[in-house]
Amino acid sequence: MSGVLTGRRAFITGSSSGIGAASARLLAAAGASIILHGRNAGKLAATEQEFRAAGFDVASVIGALDDADAARDIAGRALAIGPIDILVNNAGGAVAGGGSAEWFEAKPEDWLISYRANVISAVTVTQAIAPGMIKRKWGRVIQIASAIVDNPISTIPDYKSAKTGLLAFTTSLAVALRGTGVTANVISPGFIATEGLRAWVDGEAPAKGWGATWDEIEHNAAREVFPALVPRLGRPLDIARTVMFQADPAGDFVTGAHFRIDGGLAIA
Repeated sequence: MSGVLTGRRAFITGSSSGIGAASARLLAAAGASIILHGRNAGKLAATEQEFRAAGFDVASVIGALDDADAARDIAGRALAIGPIDILVNNAGGAVAGGGSAEWFEAKPEDWLISYRANVISAVTVTQAIAPGMIKRKWGRVIQIASAIVDNPISTIPDYKSAKTGLLAFTTSLAVALRGTGVTANVISPGFIATEGLRAWVDGEAPAKGWGATWDEIEHNAAREVFPALVPRLGRPLDIARTVMFQADPAGDFVTGAHFRIDGGLAIA
C-alpha cells in the first residue's frame, strides 16, 4: 500500500477524529497529501499536529458544513491549497432535534436541517471539487452514509432519509462520471466505536452489568444493544480500510457501489 497514492491529494470532511481521521491516516500512509476538516479548532489542530509529527503532508480547513453556502466556502478554501484527487464526504450526522426524535416528533425543520447537513453539503462540495478530477481524468468521490439506511427504525427519520439520499446521489453521480476516470461510491458504517459511542457505552455499563473491562463491556453491549452478526462494535479503521480500497488506483473498476460495513447488522 505504501506509496500508491503519492502525488495525490485527499480532502476528508469531518476528519478531526473518528472515521474521518482514521481514513485520512491510511490515505496519508499510502502517500497522499491530506487536507483535514473539522469544526472544533482544538481537535483539528491536535490531529493536524499528529499528522505532521508522523511526517505526513497535511493542511486543514475549519468550519461547519451545514448548508450550501458554508460548503462552497470550505470547498473553495480546500481547493486553494491545491488540486484534490480524492474526496471523502464524511461530515454530517444526526444533527437535528437532539439526534433522538421519534417519527411524529421530527419537525419539517428537522428534516431540512438533516438534509442540508448530510446531502446538500456533500452535493455542494462534490460539485466544486469533482470538475477538477474530470479535467485531470482521475479521481475518487466517496460518501459516508450509515447502516441505518438498511435498518428501519422509528427514531431520527430525518437522518435516515438524508443518509438514504446519499445512495441515490452516489449512483446518479457515478453515471454522470461515466468514462471520465473518476469513480463514485458510498460506504454505510454500522455501529462504530467512536469517542461519542464508546463514552455512551461506558456510561451505561455499570447499570446494565456489562462488565468491568472494555472487552466485557463491548461484547455484552454488542449482544444487547447492537445485535450484529460480529459480536463487537466496529472500529473507525474498519471503515478507513474500505475508503482506502476505493481510493487505491487498483479500484478503478468499482463505481456506483454501496459498501455496507456493519458486521452483518442488516441481516442479523
